[in-house]
Amino acid sequence: MSHADLSNEQFLHQIETVTINPELFTHEAHIRMAWLYLSGSDEDAALQQISAAIKGIDAKYAGGMKYQHTITMVFANSITTLMKCKTYESWQEFVAANAGLSIFKKFLSDYYSDEVLYSDKAKTQFVAPDKKPLQVV
Repeated sequence: MSHADLSNEQFLHQIETVTINPELFTHEAHIRMAWLYLSGSDEDAALQQISAAIKGIDAKYAGGMKYQHTITMVFANSITTLMKCKTYESWQEFVAANAGLSIFKKFLSDYYSDEVLYSDKAKTQFVAPDKKPLQVV
């Protein structure tokens, strides 16, 4: 089974109730979740929903040790920027059109040193990049 086997409503319900199988919460599932929230809410509310959802899943399945606020916000804002460039009919179409999101760690390494990106501060609040200003194209 994959997260793609769930309807959007089932998927978000399982995310919000933290009942999703953690094996289904893949990188693509993160993109889907962000796309769904950003498609249905104003941007600030969606960013809060994305953060809260990932924190909830992290708390239940990883003891609250994996959530990283800077990465979450850069990723969510990157998705927001891409969504503003073109209208997509579905999350599947969005994922297919933005394959670069699958190499997000490479993208981050262009802007952040590991020391800054994986710092305690970046885990709990947004930290600006130390290599060069963020640009999403």
